Amino acid sequence: DLMLLLILTLCSAGAFFYYGYEALVADRVRQEFERYGVPQYRVLVGSLQVMGALGALVGLVNDTIGALATGGLMLMMLIGVAVRLRIHDAPREMAQAAFFAALNGVLLYLHLT
Repeated sequence: DLMLLLILTLCSAGAFFYYGYEALVADRVRQEFERYGVPQYRVLVGSLQVMGALGALVGLVNDTIGALATGGLMLMMLIGVAVRLRIHDAPREMAQAAFFAALNGVLLYLHLT
């Protein structure tokens, strides 16, 4: 359904533009990446989030780009859940990454069908 694709894409892209920008500039996020034990990946992750958001928007007119972008964002969020499991975060700390993994999984499915 095109309307569902549009709404979910706008939610995902908006969130990843925000989170990507925050990863690149916010001291709070810099501290979080240190807590995760992966500070060297902060700029890469932020950049990939912004590019994923752009790709998700392009996906509204090109399913291949949409599938690649949302699949990449889904994978990134699954890795985020794994990192939080590794550092023994509480489940509520993982909920946001799990939610965005699921959301982008749905978007990936919509692009592939």
